[in-house]
Amino acid sequence: MNVNEAISYIESTHKFGTRLGLESMTELLDAMDNPQKKLKFIHIAGTNGKGSTSTMTATILKEAGYKTGLFTSPFLEKFNERIQINNCPISDDGLVSATAFVKERIEIMLKQGKPHPTEFEMVTAVGMQYFYQEQVDLVVLEVGMGGRLDATNIIENPLAVVIMSISMDHTDYLGTTLGEIAFEKASIIKDNSDVVVYPQEPEALKAIEDFAKSKNARVVYVNPADIEIIDHHTAYQTLNYLGQHLKLNRFDLRLLGSHQSLNCLTALEVIALLKDKGYTIPEEAITQALATVVFPGRFEIFSESPVILIDGAHNANGIQAFVKNMDLYFPNRNINLYFGMLEDKDIEESLTYLVPIAKNIHTLTPNSDRALPAQEMAKLIKDSYQKEVTFHDTIKEAVESIDLSDTDAVNVFVGSLYMIGESRTHIRNRLN
Repeated sequence: MNVNEAISYIESTHKFGTRLGLESMTELLDAMDNPQKKLKFIHIAGTNGKGSTSTMTATILKEAGYKTGLFTSPFLEKFNERIQINNCPISDDGLVSATAFVKERIEIMLKQGKPHPTEFEMVTAVGMQYFYQEQVDLVVLEVGMGGRLDATNIIENPLAVVIMSISMDHTDYLGTTLGEIAFEKASIIKDNSDVVVYPQEPEALKAIEDFAKSKNARVVYVNPADIEIIDHHTAYQTLNYLGQHLKLNRFDLRLLGSHQSLNCLTALEVIALLKDKGYTIPEEAITQALATVVFPGRFEIFSESPVILIDGAHNANGIQAFVKNMDLYFPNRNINLYFGMLEDKDIEESLTYLVPIAKNIHTLTPNSDRALPAQEMAKLIKDSYQKEVTFHDTIKEAVESIDLSDTDAVNVFVGSLYMIGESRTHIRNRLN
């Protein structure tokens, strides 16, 4: 098996669809001798902010000298990005080795008449095996979807549980009210665990608090008053920590956007918890990590003349935060909007935020069978807002349509991560 065969094998399991529940995952990990039971986890769920907070947490731990695994989804440009150690994607050889190990165990399960694991279960199992093989000190583990029945919820006794911002998403799987969705995501909280809770809407917060109480869990609330933005630039922003849990004051954060200040504060609360548990994490490691942390695809600027940036805001709450950041960093500028979204997302609400800031609108089709085609998106915008829209047959064509001579323009690619990743590749190729 080579790396292409390993990835093809994993992705071929897409045909088994999405199957929420832990029975198959339990059987697979049992067949693998439960590598997850030999690892230590920070488990992170939520609708928005999981990836940024996971990355900041993992980067701080790496900078503090811990060999740190990071499990996220989806990837932007290369499959290997989903499984990382010390911010380095899994090597091709590592991916082949772990996948071959998991494949052998699945074949045994199938002979016993057990169902084939889903694609996400496969990826999760490969990640667990790789982290175990490499003997990492800690794993920052991002939930795939929901929490209660997500494959990552197979872990026991996490060092910390984090519940990020919760909004209406995946309602066909997780529930039709904010409280129901919050319950699903809060269900990663284990007995007597420590939980860091991002600021929430009252309905979501009550569901989280009720579940935490049922598990006798200790809750740390992220307080927005504990962080302030002192200054912002297109390369970094300067923040001031006002909380009591760390000896930290003014520092730079490479990730841009006002929402990242709260994500950063959440990561800092996780770090404070770990310090209380005896982990050695010097303040200089924290500031160094935050000044250099990279999270591709989130308000990522590739060029400033003209401005070209991408942002993986893929639901209404994320789009709202994106528009707020555009007003902060590029006020009163002409915006060329390149937009694509999955049809099961809240497209119409997202457009209410995006259309008013755009001078020109281009639509793209994300690389997913759930995508709303670019031509249909263009028609929706034209019919609803009486604006002319250009739709593109390919993402490469959209990137090539950027006028590099118009140095005053701001070109933004925003929407589904299934579009942003490919856009990122073509943008870098064109600018290089």
